[in-house]
Amino acid sequence: MEPSLRHLPRVVDVAGVTVAERDAVIPADAARIAFLAHWSEAEGQSRSTLRLVAELQRLGYRVVVSSTSPAPGHLDFAADDVRLDELVVLRRPNIGYDFGSWAVAMSAHEHVLDRPYVLVLNDSLVGPFAPLDDVVAHFEETTADVWGMVESNQFASHLQSFFRGFRYGVLAEPVMRRFWADLRVIEDKNALIQHYEFGFTAFLARNCFSSTPFVHHSAVVGEGLNPTIHGWRNLFDAGVPFVKRELVRYPDLARDGRRIPAVIAERYGTDVADWL
Repeated sequence: MEPSLRHLPRVVDVAGVTVAERDAVIPADAARIAFLAHWSEAEGQSRSTLRLVAELQRLGYRVVVSSTSPAPGHLDFAADDVRLDELVVLRRPNIGYDFGSWAVAMSAHEHVLDRPYVLVLNDSLVGPFAPLDDVVAHFEETTADVWGMVESNQFASHLQSFFRGFRYGVLAEPVMRRFWADLRVIEDKNALIQHYEFGFTAFLARNCFSSTPFVHHSAVVGEGLNPTIHGWRNLFDAGVPFVKRELVRYPDLARDGRRIPAVIAERYGTDVADWL
């Protein structure tokens, strides 16, 4: 940890009471775990969230939702293809952004960090508009310790944090466990990203962890551009059936962002507005 952060409190120490709203038992032989950082304004869930949970479950993953939702009632994940009896839902105070949600979930479920396939993701994407078989197969077949769905070299090369995976039980290794347990409360989101998204790449290199992406930035955008903003259409072609929610809401962030609804309708036969 950088000395400049040592004076800040750890997320796991100040997150307050974390309530297990759903507390499904994760079997001792479950090889696949997914930690999902979540937020929703109300109890009801978007089609994107429900489809993501259902897809992960279909592919054999036990999903642990770590939510900072301010909704007063229980979160409603009921859907025809979501197995509620296998779902864990944690409710926690909104401290530490997505990184804090992951840290708290890992602290609450330390006994599963050594599983061979662990996904760490958030709900910042709209979709998936298509099955995730190819994406997840690429993760499960990797020989790298750490995998990411999309690599970006905007500002610095890094695996974008919205969909990453950890193989061979590396999340349980002491140095990796300390990284997540020592996450500090950084109020400024840009500073947090600098330390814990970009900084994660340097952490992996220092500790000799290997990494690889499903999609390298060079396959979808020019140098220094954000793949999920400027390469959204090429990501579809590369097998990523998601679009960034921020881009759907603010399409002028990309030169062709206003084409998103038409492209999704043509390619996937669905109205992106139904997924928000």
